[in-house]
Amino acid sequence: MLLNFASVAAVIMLAQGGAPPGPQNPAAAQLERGQKLIQSGDLTGALAAFDAAAKADPKNPRAYYLRGVVLEKRHDLAGAERAYREAVGRDARFAPAHNNLGAMLLDKGETAAAEKEILAAISSDPKYADAHSNLGHVRDAQGRPAEAAKSYREAVRLRPGEASFHVNLGAALRKTGDIDGALTELRQAARLAPQDALALTYLGLLLSDKKAYDEAHEALEKATRLDPKLAAAWTELGRMELRRKQPAAAADALARARVLKPKDTTIAADYCSALAKKDIKAKVTQEECRAALALDPSNALARYELGKILVAHGDCAAAQIEIDKFAGLAGVKPEAKAKAQEILKTCTPAKPGKK
Repeated sequence: MLLNFASVAAVIMLAQGGAPPGPQNPAAAQLERGQKLIQSGDLTGALAAFDAAAKADPKNPRAYYLRGVVLEKRHDLAGAERAYREAVGRDARFAPAHNNLGAMLLDKGETAAAEKEILAAISSDPKYADAHSNLGHVRDAQGRPAEAAKSYREAVRLRPGEASFHVNLGAALRKTGDIDGALTELRQAARLAPQDALALTYLGLLLSDKKAYDEAHEALEKATRLDPKLAAAWTELGRMELRRKQPAAAADALARARVLKPKDTTIAADYCSALAKKDIKAKVTQEECRAALALDPSNALARYELGKILVAHGDCAAAQIEIDKFAGLAGVKPEAKAKAQEILKTCTPAKPGKK
């Protein structure tokens, strides 16, 4: 999920309002100094400047807001949250602080509280594009993709040159089933930001949905080159290769994703599945499927693949156990259970020492 916090440039623009800095306005002078220090990367100095601004003018919400921005950059999230609350406590209509506070609350999973803050930001500034985008994130987290798309579309209208807004809108439209609309947004995102690995990853995902595998491969491969540490790009590349029945390529891509996110249960299960399709009898295949189940015993894909592996090895009793476990998992469809039982019927017990 993309959280669109205010940029440093936007922060500086906001803080330039009010009286000019000078001997009679020490708070404004400290705000200006702190903003320059943020740009130069001196967060400690910037924090000291904003503290001095707050001391000189305790009612100035910008001092507390900018203090929150710095604390967020220093990963002091509790301190940042307090600073944003102090800012809105001094000015209930100070939109940037409401927006950033809402985004932080959303990150904590507090969607109702996040919604309240972000709506307050929009009420204070209806043209605040970042706030509309963050409201989209809230709607998405609440399982309301159509409403999320509406918020993202408003963010796009207000700032059409922002690639991330098009990515967010495309992702929401995909969830509503509007694949063509989603693809339009992702193509626009890629045009706006051709070096953005995340935008290319989403574009590749949508192209894979449309079975345009060659174009999907091009987008996803470029994403992995631009950002080799982006696990999502490797994951979607692997899934796309599975769709076009290239298990060896899928396994290679998913292996990279697995290294980047070793505790991700979905990636682990996908890797298990790719290995099973590549070489069902290989020792590593069974090892990785068991590793996926160690992460999440209720993962239906890994349980199903392990059952197939055991059938291939002729370990029919163990296969029966795994297939029964698979059939007992919540959400497994009757046709999938029937297919698993059919596979089990093909099991031929291995001769002693041959498993």
